[in-house]
Amino acid sequence: MIDGWSVGLSQGVAKRSRCINAFYRSQRPFEQNLADAQVAYAAARLPCVFRMTPFVDDQSLDRRLQSLGYVRFDPAVVMALDLDQLQREHVAALPSQLIIAAESNLALAAERVATLRGDSADETSGLAARWQLAAAEVAPGLVLTVAAGASAARHCVASSVSIREGEHVGIFDVVTAADWRGRGLASALIAAQLADAYSRGARVAYLQVRADNPARRIYERFGFAAVYEYWYRALPGDAR
Repeated sequence: MIDGWSVGLSQGVAKRSRCINAFYRSQRPFEQNLADAQVAYAAARLPCVFRMTPFVDDQSLDRRLQSLGYVRFDPAVVMALDLDQLQREHVAALPSQLIIAAESNLALAAERVATLRGDSADETSGLAARWQLAAAEVAPGLVLTVAAGASAARHCVASSVSIREGEHVGIFDVVTAADWRGRGLASALIAAQLADAYSRGARVAYLQVRADNPARRIYERFGFAAVYEYWYRALPGDAR
C-alpha cells in the first residue's frame, strides 16, 4: 500500500495484478504518492499502470493522470451472473477426441495456460505464485486431447480457471489454442466449471473481458450481464 493506493507488483501477464488501485483516501500529496509508486514499479521492473474503476476514491485522479500524459487503454467490462439463472442449453458436447480435466498442480496448470498464451518464464512463475498464495479456492480447468496410447502425451488446447470465495466465483484465464477456436471448447469448459462451483456453494459468478473482445458474446449467452466498466492509464511506453 502507498497511502491509500493498493499497489500490485505481480509478474503475471494480467494487468489487474500488477497495477495501482486507488481505493482509499490519500493523506499525502498526489505527487509524492506518484513518485513513490514509480520507484516501486521500476524496482520490480514493471510498468507503472493505474486501473480506473468506479471505486477509485479520488474522482479527479483520472483527469490528473491524463494531464501528465498517462494514456487511457484496454477498456474492459466486469460481468456477473446469478448462477440460479445460468443458461447452458447452447453448450454442445466436446468432440470425442477431447476431455475436460481439472489440474490440482497449480505450477503445472500455470505452465499450461502460459503455453497457450505465449507467456514469458517470469509471467508464468508470477501466475503460479499468485494462485498458490491465494486464500480462495483456485481450480484450473483444461481441455485435453485424448491420448492415442497409454504412453502418449495429452495436449492442452484450452484453459479456464475458476477462483471461488464463498458464494462468489470468478472465471479467469480463458484461452483456446488458435487451431481449436470456434468449436465451443471454452463454452463447454466454463459450463462445467460453473456447475462445479455451484455444487460447492457458489451462487454468483463474475468475470472481466475487454470491451472489444468478441468472446463477450460467449459470456452473454450464459446470462452474464455488464456491471461496470474500467480502463487503465499509463505513460505511452508503458501502456501494455
